[in-house]
This record gives sequence, C-alpha cells and structure tokens, in this order.
Amino acid sequence: MTDWRERITVPRAPFIPPVVWVDDAATGGFSAVSRDDDHVRWHELVEADEPIITQVDDGRTPPGATGLRPSSSCSKPSLVADMLDALDVRLGHRVLEIGGGTGWNAAELATRVGPRGQIVSIEVDPDVAAAERQALRTGGYDVVVITADGLAGHAREAPYDRVIGTAAVRAIPRAWIDQAHPRGVIVTPWGTDYCNGTLLRLDVHDDGSASGRCGTNLAFMRVRGQRRDYLEPGDDELRGADRTTTARSIPEFFEMIAYSRAAFAIGLRVPRCYLTVEELAPDHRRIELHDVSSRSWARVDLLRRNEIFEVHQIGPRRLWEEVDAAYGWWLDSGRPAPDRFGLTVAENGDHSAWLDEPGEASWPLPVAAP
Repeated sequence: MTDWRERITVPRAPFIPPVVWVDDAATGGFSAVSRDDDHVRWHELVEADEPIITQVDDGRTPPGATGLRPSSSCSKPSLVADMLDALDVRLGHRVLEIGGGTGWNAAELATRVGPRGQIVSIEVDPDVAAAERQALRTGGYDVVVITADGLAGHAREAPYDRVIGTAAVRAIPRAWIDQAHPRGVIVTPWGTDYCNGTLLRLDVHDDGSASGRCGTNLAFMRVRGQRRDYLEPGDDELRGADRTTTARSIPEFFEMIAYSRAAFAIGLRVPRCYLTVEELAPDHRRIELHDVSSRSWARVDLLRRNEIFEVHQIGPRRLWEEVDAAYGWWLDSGRPAPDRFGLTVAENGDHSAWLDEPGEASWPLPVAAP
C-alpha cells in the first residue's frame, strides 16, 4: 500500500487548531497541548499517522482542565486515505461530507473533484464549523460548510455522487440514501453498540435501497445523535443481581472482545448491547455489557488464576446469555472475519446484515431509524 503522504496532497497542519488534547495517564482523562506552549509536541502530534483530538466534552472543558470524552478530532491520516480510496471520488463529482471537523478532509475532497465539482460539508458543532469555514477560506478551498445535524444530510444541494461520513453511525440515515444519485456510493464508519466499527461502502440502487460489504476496523467517534451510553448499577442493584458462572476460557473471552475475531459478529447478532472493557490490574480484566433502554446490565470479572468466572446480571435482558449464544453462532459459522459480513438498507429504512452474499445468511438489525 502506498504511504498516506503520497495519497493525500493537502497538508494537515493548517487545519489543526492551536490546542489539541492527549491521553492523560495521571487522571484517566485528556489534557491539552498548546501550540504556543509546546510547539515541538504539537507538531509531533500533527505529523504522526495518528488521530488528533481537537475538542473534548462538546467544547465545555477549557485548556488546563481535564477532558472526559473526545467530541471532535482529525482522523488518522492513513485511514483518511483508505476511506477516500473507497469513496472513489472523481473530477466533477458532487460530494456530501458528514462531520466536517477541522476541514482537512473537505479540502482534500475539493482538490479531487476540481473546479467543476462541489463539496458540501456538514458540521453539527457551531464553533467547530466556524473554525472549519475559516481554515478552508484561508487555504483557498471552495467548500460549502453547513452548521447542522449531518444525519439529515443537506437536501438543497442534492443529489450527490458520493456521500462520506467521518463519524461512526449505528443506523444509516435514510436521508443519505435519498440524497445520493442512483448508483452513487456511501462510505462511512459503521458499527453496533457492541463493536464500533468498520469501514462500510454502500452502493445505492435504483429502487432506493443500498447495500455493501464491511471492511477494515475503524475506531471513530459516534455521531452525537447516536452516542452509546452505559449503566452504573447502585449498591442495592448489585446486591440483587442474578449470579451465575461461566467456564469460557480467557482465550475465548479475548475472541469475544476482539474486532478481528468474534466481536463484530456478536454485535450484529446482539442489538443494543454496549461492551466496555476495563483493565483493573495486570491479572484482572472486567467486561461489562449495557443496555440503557431496558436497564439491563451484565459483568464478568476475569482473574488470570481462575478457570470459572462469576457472571452478574441485572434487568429483563440476559445480556451475557445473548452474547455467549452469539459467540457460539460465530464458532458454528466457521469463525467468519468482519469482511465477510455486509449490510443492506431497504427502501423503507429497514437494516439487515448478511454473511458472504446478500439474501443468503441474512437477518434483520433492529436499529432505530435516525
């Protein structure tokens, strides 16, 4: 594969804000790195083939305080290149981008479509959109920047030859398909609550449906309207939790949480189940499963010295049993890799997943239409 620097022509640095955020091991959150205060460190982050967090907590946390959750970023350059390759943008194309962020991706798209093409970039955060608009204007890139919820697309400039999402979604918005040309292409990070996510490329069909195959692992932030959340049971709930045991081995648990193994398949089989994994000690890993909508929750503590592990469960759903059954399905199906799965979105918005080919081994995905 050609190095990303040879596939992306637009420099990254002019689009990165003067303050970015990095993991802070001391607090478990995120701390600010300022271009003015630490010029060398800031440039190291910009030049690396890594994502850069450009905002935390939807902009509420100022530099000097500890950020809790990333809310905007500039993606890993090699993944940006991969997504643009999958999008297959050509001269004269009209492209809708959801999640404008810094504007770097929109600038690269603008160079690819040329003066006869058009880029419409939607950014939900007003402050981020204003900075994107200014960076693009300063760089001389002709991009229409819209401050709005990207899940609704932008019908005024439709139809589009290409639609690209730069934040992960659980459900493909009907608007994206409706606003794309028949035989157009949609590329977006897509995933489930259990496993977020994969590079999905959908072909839009004449009948208003869209279908395509999953690809490489993409750990992108969720769009704000589809963020995942978790439960924190109280002491009384924990004391009343159902307790069982499982003899699944630690290697099996590794397969259950690894994207390249069973995690992606489990997510397709178990809806509304958010997986969290926490390393409590070198020999102690905690796995939790969350469904906020039904207030169902499960926990398994993995201790290296044990062979039997205790399972705690709360709520009407037995999330551990559902995940364990999905893992069994994955084993029985021959351990399929993520790129053997695909997604079809019907004209009415219904989602269905399939293995190998549409219409063969397929099942509905109960996602709420955005």
